[in-house]
Amino acid sequence: MTLNQVLRRIKNVALAHKQVRDYRQGLVTDFFADSTAKYPAVLVQDNGGSISLGGKVTTVNYRLYFVDLVNVSADAKGNVDDVQSDMISIAMDLLAVFNGPLFTDWRMGSDSALQLFDEGENDLYAGCYVDIAIGFPFTQNTCQIPMDTIAGSPTDTDMKVYDLTYNAVAAEGATLTITALAGKKILLITRENNIIYKASNAPSSSEFTWDGTAIGLGTAVGDDGERFLILYRNY
Repeated sequence: MTLNQVLRRIKNVALAHKQVRDYRQGLVTDFFADSTAKYPAVLVQDNGGSISLGGKVTTVNYRLYFVDLVNVSADAKGNVDDVQSDMISIAMDLLAVFNGPLFTDWRMGSDSALQLFDEGENDLYAGCYVDIAIGFPFTQNTCQIPMDTIAGSPTDTDMKVYDLTYNAVAAEGATLTITALAGKKILLITRENNIIYKASNAPSSSEFTWDGTAIGLGTAVGDDGERFLILYRNY
């Protein structure tokens, strides 16, 4: 799920409510300054978020304003109460839909802070806002990231396969310590054109062990100049 999909869903749900006439995204100050706004309205204002690598969840926070005009011709205080009551009802309706069975690809926070307000000079606005948190999962699939090869990364150099020819001496016995191979990943060893296979321990005559420093042979080197071909990677 993407941020655009989250915002599109919030907008679609808000405008589907039969009491909502307008939907905006941005700063609340810009909204109140816009003479074209219709009421009742829902405004979404960004409130940050977080990415959890451990939980594999992205969480976005929003402040949702539910606003209507107040009739100040008579009993202004009573009208403010009525508007705030109506806006709270709309807020509860939308949160119920967001958290309902219709949407299973995101998770709503269990609690949403609620604040009432009334303000304005020529026009009196009233309503409420709620702070919501929406979490949606991500897979961390780096194979799908549209990115060029990163210089110095394993996929840039260390995944290449190299070969090394080594002529042993009899004095080395059953242990070959080759400085150039230290810390490498050995893929294949041939001994005088015969493949020898990796073993976890106690290698037989056709096997070898590798601890990142020394190659342990199942049979000691017989003569000086015995030839080994080694294929390895840096990673």
